[in-house]
Amino acid sequence: MLKKKWLLFMLCLLVYISFNSIAMSAETSSYSLSSTSNQVQVGQQVRAVVKGSNVRDLYGYEIRLSYDAKHLRFIKATSSMNGFSIPAIVKDGQIIFAHTKVGKLPGDSGDVELASFTFENLSKGQGEIKLSLVKEVSSEIQAVTLTSDSKLVMDILPSQGIVVTFKDMAKHWAEHAIERAATLGIVNGYDDGTFQPDGRVTRAEFTAILVRAFTPTSKDPQVIEFSDSVDIPEWAKSYVFEAAAAGIVTGYEDHSFGANRLISRAEMAVMVARAISLGTDTEGAVSFADEDQIPSWAAQEIKASRKAGLISGRDNNYFVPGENATRAEAAVLILAAYDYVQSATER
Repeated sequence: MLKKKWLLFMLCLLVYISFNSIAMSAETSSYSLSSTSNQVQVGQQVRAVVKGSNVRDLYGYEIRLSYDAKHLRFIKATSSMNGFSIPAIVKDGQIIFAHTKVGKLPGDSGDVELASFTFENLSKGQGEIKLSLVKEVSSEIQAVTLTSDSKLVMDILPSQGIVVTFKDMAKHWAEHAIERAATLGIVNGYDDGTFQPDGRVTRAEFTAILVRAFTPTSKDPQVIEFSDSVDIPEWAKSYVFEAAAAGIVTGYEDHSFGANRLISRAEMAVMVARAISLGTDTEGAVSFADEDQIPSWAAQEIKASRKAGLISGRDNNYFVPGENATRAEAAVLILAAYDYVQSATER
């Protein structure tokens, strides 16, 4: 009799532990908002990123946000997952955005970035963005709704209220351009207050700068799946997929993106030309001393960029298309393209 009671007790204990383990595992997923800055200017754009922690088999999702429509204007939402996005529904400061994978694919697990939301800062004050819920959909088409109280509060200052400087830029040839680009929110420095202008730039880093500067319009809501998507850093995924959907980046012949590869000057020029719809120029010479070294896939965009006054050569008028671009060169080129677009808009 005692033995039977002991066995029954153990069975009940195992059921209790199992039940609580299931309940605990169901509660492990959590979602939050993040941004690169909590201090911005009127007229600048800000990106709010929704990230998930301890996610299991996430095949699709629905995100609901609210924002302060007095201080912020919603521009767009983009997903960091491969698949298909449903255009955001926006009404009275509320946003509903949904995305799903397509086909027989596993869901994402672990710490993942779901989507980014781009806003324009309209007026000075405090702008607030709140994440209210995320509905998870598994690859087995099981849905779970999780609430969140994560929010971002940003101080929006009058235009030119922030002047960004870096302690390692004194007397550098690109000092003023870089500090202006940083003030506009196009480029960022490092935590130690430096910019490191002569450092090299990866393809992921340059893509992020480009998207921040120009917020390109997607041509296809279906995200391009690169063969090395798992190697794209989480912080860069939304930028890379956004640029891919806009036709700015296409990857290499093996369908890889090469996020951690250093970007060449030729690649940089082509991406900028595409981002601002500069077009191609089939007439005339490029006017660089090493014109014959420019690859055919980049020649037309480089000609157009040269004619528009966006790019220049290094010493002795050499463009050196295969050389890796520096952080200073990347910032100066994107700022030149930014000014070109602003000038065209005003004309």
